[in-house]
Amino acid sequence: METTSNYSNTNDQGKENNPLKKWVILLGILAGVFFATTMYFGFFAKPVLNKEFTKVENSNMELQAELDSLLAEHEKIKSQYGSLSDQLSEKDSIIMANAAHIEELINSQADYRQIKKQLARLQNISQEYVKEMDKLYQENKELKEENLSVKADLEQERQDKETIQKSNEALSAKISGAAVYKAYNIRSAGYQVKNKGDEEPTDKASRVKRIKTTFILGENSLIEAGPVNVYCRIAVPGSGKVLTPGSSETYSFVNNGQRLQYSTKQVVNYDNQAKTVTMNWDLMPDDKAIKGKYVVQVFTDDQFLGESYFTLK
Repeated sequence: METTSNYSNTNDQGKENNPLKKWVILLGILAGVFFATTMYFGFFAKPVLNKEFTKVENSNMELQAELDSLLAEHEKIKSQYGSLSDQLSEKDSIIMANAAHIEELINSQADYRQIKKQLARLQNISQEYVKEMDKLYQENKELKEENLSVKADLEQERQDKETIQKSNEALSAKISGAAVYKAYNIRSAGYQVKNKGDEEPTDKASRVKRIKTTFILGENSLIEAGPVNVYCRIAVPGSGKVLTPGSSETYSFVNNGQRLQYSTKQVVNYDNQAKTVTMNWDLMPDDKAIKGKYVVQVFTDDQFLGESYFTLK
């Protein structure tokens, strides 16, 4: 009886003091935890992580697309307004700097709300840029229209002045053309002078002692009243010479830049009324007229008034 009791106590102590059994139990627990963890991440946690990653990627793509769209619209506006955009280069630099900062935030996967806030701010800056550009365009358009209007007015004024000038020139030419002396009924003939001073016309060269020219200096209110020099030139038949008191410049005048000798000169006091003028060339006592056709021309200092003819036999 005593022997059996001691044997049982010995077995119980062996069971309690067996270390291998404890390690087996611990390893079993760890294996169970590992298996449970593997099953969780393999079948449950992985889809959740993939879903979160996909969500972040989509958000980044959305933000990048929004930024790209904003920049594309900005470049389009700059292109449409052409050289005017140069006047807003400072505002353009601000937009591009903000865009670069937002792109850095997107690449670094910064907080979505922060990036959205920066995008909203950039959108506001872009809208201000468009407003200022529209204002510049309108001001430039108005300035161009004003310049065109001024140019049109100046051109119209120039044309008006040119028209007035041409009209004045035409009127001046008309007046100048009308403000001239005109001689009517120019007549020349040889005359015989009798002892008592009486005279009578003759076509006999041997009897001629005087060559008389008469004409009417016409009425013209456009000419300034006053004295006017009238010259008479009598050409000798067949010689081309002119009867003249002398060959010096004393007996000459200038007409149209040409110096001409005259036969006789008379100063007529012109009062704008028609006036009969008589001009005589008296032969010297020993002189004799020659036969032939005489040409008589009448001038003022500025004009050729006309001519007449007569023939002596």
